[in-house]
Amino acid sequence: MVLRTGLMLAGDAASWGWRFYLRHFWIVFGLSLPPTLQRFAAITWGDELPAAVNIGAEVLTGACRVLLLYVILRLAVRAEPSLLGLTPALLWQRMGEGVDRDRWAFAVQFLVLGAAFTVLDVLPGLAVELWAGPRSRELVTALLVAVKNPTVIAFTFVWMTGVAVRLMLSGSRRPAAG
Repeated sequence: MVLRTGLMLAGDAASWGWRFYLRHFWIVFGLSLPPTLQRFAAITWGDELPAAVNIGAEVLTGACRVLLLYVILRLAVRAEPSLLGLTPALLWQRMGEGVDRDRWAFAVQFLVLGAAFTVLDVLPGLAVELWAGPRSRELVTALLVAVKNPTVIAFTFVWMTGVAVRLMLSGSRRPAAG
């Protein structure tokens, strides 16, 4: 029952996330583009670039990811009428209430995220190591990492925001006093 409830939450959040990702594709893609280019350049030419360029590019990548998460959260909250106008503290409280309501369903999200990480990050990396020739391995790795930024990484942000929104919405339903 616990696993089923957790998988239902993950499925609902992923379904919501897929619709969100498609509806806001250009925003998500645009904010994912600097990290995409940075990762590709770091893998392809990292040793040849000045240290200051690598550090600045990493800072830009981090800032873009923080901004992406912020924008996803803002758009997600604005799309839910019952969450509109709530302060960040109240949203956080709602999410906490949702987690308290069903801790195990929340915990299952980490299992699902771990499985997704294995399938979408570990296995492709192993495939590159096994099947890409030594001369092409760096380029294939750079391309793989570049493709993952606007897809896997960005969708993970959207999906986990979907989990948070579902928890915020469930946290607004308090059990009836007995």
